[in-house]
Amino acid sequence: MELRNLFKRHTLACLAGGFVIGLGVFGVGSAAMSFSGSATFCGFCHAMKDVKASYMVSSHSQLECTDCHLPHDNVAIYMIEKGRTGMIDTYHEVLRDYPAHITLSERGRETVNANCLRCHENTMGEVHASRGVAMDTGGDCLKCHSRIVHGSNHLEGGIKVE
Repeated sequence: MELRNLFKRHTLACLAGGFVIGLGVFGVGSAAMSFSGSATFCGFCHAMKDVKASYMVSSHSQLECTDCHLPHDNVAIYMIEKGRTGMIDTYHEVLRDYPAHITLSERGRETVNANCLRCHENTMGEVHASRGVAMDTGGDCLKCHSRIVHGSNHLEGGIKVE
């Protein structure tokens, strides 16, 4: 009963306090989401150190890892996939069972290809049109451009373009 009376007397202060706390939680959550998609965060894992090193000297180093490796269909799918892939990566990091050379799964390949088209839609539209292939036919960007970001070995930063 005492809490109810306190809230009645200080309704505006309680609402303002709740708003401030909500803003703080939102700000911390946003910062954590952004940081957890960065190369710094992804590079903490032992298995990703060489991948991060090659990425950092590539022509795509201004992007976050999640810009290429997570779907951007909508926020819900993005968050679900971020959690799913984060748990998988954590599982393999704890077990230390990543292979020496990490490869993309078929699902990961589809996501990366979709993100290539998302960012390079204008360029790819012209390329596909000149070859007579529609953009939605599942063309594989990585078939020819797999070395652009991560290079052909751990010392390279990928093919320099633009």
